[in-house]
Amino acid sequence: MATTLARADAPGPNALPIQVIAIRSDDAEDQADALTAALRNRVRALRGFSLGDGDYALEVLTLGLKCGETPDDSCQIKIGNQIRADRFVWGSVRRSKNVKQVVAELHLWTRGRPSTKTEFTFSDNLTAPGDDGLRRLVDEALSVLLERKAPAASGSAAPASRAAAPRAAMPASSGPPPSASTDTPADSADEGSASARSSLHNTLGWTGVAVGGALIGAGIYSVIRVNSIESEDKVEHYRRGFAPDVDACERAEAGVTSRIAGAATPGEMQDFCSSAKTFQALEFVFFGLGALSAGAGIYFLATDSGTSTARARSYFSVTPPLGRSGGRIQVGFRF
Repeated sequence: MATTLARADAPGPNALPIQVIAIRSDDAEDQADALTAALRNRVRALRGFSLGDGDYALEVLTLGLKCGETPDDSCQIKIGNQIRADRFVWGSVRRSKNVKQVVAELHLWTRGRPSTKTEFTFSDNLTAPGDDGLRRLVDEALSVLLERKAPAASGSAAPASRAAAPRAAMPASSGPPPSASTDTPADSADEGSASARSSLHNTLGWTGVAVGGALIGAGIYSVIRVNSIESEDKVEHYRRGFAPDVDACERAEAGVTSRIAGAATPGEMQDFCSSAKTFQALEFVFFGLGALSAGAGIYFLATDSGTSTARARSYFSVTPPLGRSGGRIQVGFRF
């Protein structure tokens, strides 16, 4: 059951400040940023507490104070002194063995009291601070961290506090605290739906890229065939029999014979011209369809995260400039 936190008092001397240090991550930065923002939003809504001033990063603090990557008790005291806070939340987010999930570990340090800790897993598609699922997880995590420190709640908040009691983290000095699982049936359903969408996007994406690649390959073959026809000795000799501004294909259609030895006959030249025109037309078809298919595939792959906002962008463009004298392909990449 998700825990509901009481609404905050107005900032003042009776609202104890809690500083929220930006959650660190090496492999889940978007989720860590969303969790940081959600924590700060929910601390603002806590009765009897207020959000501390300042925006601090854990990596910068530990580096500046010459602490380890994970701050121990003495380092947490140094951090509290450095940011002039009597209580602060810090933590980390890492990828789970399940590639579609991340694990969050949160700590609350309070001056003169043992630290508390909680850990929970959530879907990696929760990258928006205002997401209802993420907000519920943060509310329950804060209830666990603040259970023995929060002011007495009244009304509907009291049962929520009791519900969180069995999973409250033990003081840091008593040994490793138990994990507090905060997954709910609704979150599991959301995760399953997101996984299904992700699988469909992944399948459509790679199919589109593969088909697009095959079509672009056919377009490249058409370019090669046009160049091959244009470089035929008989074709070159036939063209040399006329002025540069004269269309050799039109001369062949009229049955005009070239004066150059070794040139193609008008009938042979008509066949060469017909084949070249066919492959030139196929270049446009294959490159156009290939670009559309590959672009659609890249779109599905780029939106594979399951988020509601599509972040697809154009990664490449294909431009096949063609003319009577030959063809070529230009491929542009953007990163």
